[in-house]
Amino acid sequence: MRTMRRGFTLIEVALFLAVTGALFVGIMVGTQNSIWQQRYNDAVQNYAGFLRNIYAEVSNPQSIGDGRSGLAIYGKLVTFGQSVGLDGETIGDDEQKVFVYDVVGDASGLGTGSVTAMLKSLGANVVVEEKDDGGAVTKVVPAGIVESYSPVWGSAIETTEKTLTGNNFFEGSILITRHPRSGMISTLVSNNVIEVNEEIDDANYNDNYINIKTLLTSELSSFRVAEVNFCINPEGAGETSTNRRNIRIISNARNASGVEIVNLDDAESKCAN
Repeated sequence: MRTMRRGFTLIEVALFLAVTGALFVGIMVGTQNSIWQQRYNDAVQNYAGFLRNIYAEVSNPQSIGDGRSGLAIYGKLVTFGQSVGLDGETIGDDEQKVFVYDVVGDASGLGTGSVTAMLKSLGANVVVEEKDDGGAVTKVVPAGIVESYSPVWGSAIETTEKTLTGNNFFEGSILITRHPRSGMISTLVSNNVIEVNEEIDDANYNDNYINIKTLLTSELSSFRVAEVNFCINPEGAGETSTNRRNIRIISNARNASGVEIVNLDDAESKCAN
């Protein structure tokens, strides 16, 4: 007796396709979540590494060169929230750039008193003047190579405050300095955004260098010893995630170990829901 071959019914085919599609979607969602989490972890580690590297550079300063033997490097100024970039271009409201400048001062003096008093007595600044043969200032430029940083993978560096829309970008300035006598590193924080790029651009454009000579020293009174907390938002500008990691610079950090990554489930996290 011949056996009749039976094909799949439309219902069976539809069920097979539905199950296969559901499995495929599940695999893809899991893969995408894994990629997203890895990228976010990378963004957190990348920013923490950026901060730690600044401390390493302050601990082991390089010569500023260009024959400026009368100046010494005393630390770094880190600025958040400047409105103008290195080339004078406007930084958009949805962009975020962090700038790091060398802090230089008189190499012949050792300074006395507090860190801020020492920096003032040494004429600390983040810019230097270029002069002609007659001694007239012709241009001001950053004292060293300026480092700029943007968060990777679309993340954002935010304050501990949280709103559901708009950006919560961290703004202010951090001064990491090495005392010329003791070599001790100090960390000072200001809520003020020091617009270094804009001041340099304006001074050179208007040929007016009076105010820029005290660009940093005039701001020193706003700096204080304080803990700094950053919230790394995986969503970037425009929408705040409920899973922001906390990166902390402990009060008056002395070295790279003062930069801490706080776990999401840590009760001490300043970025918790």
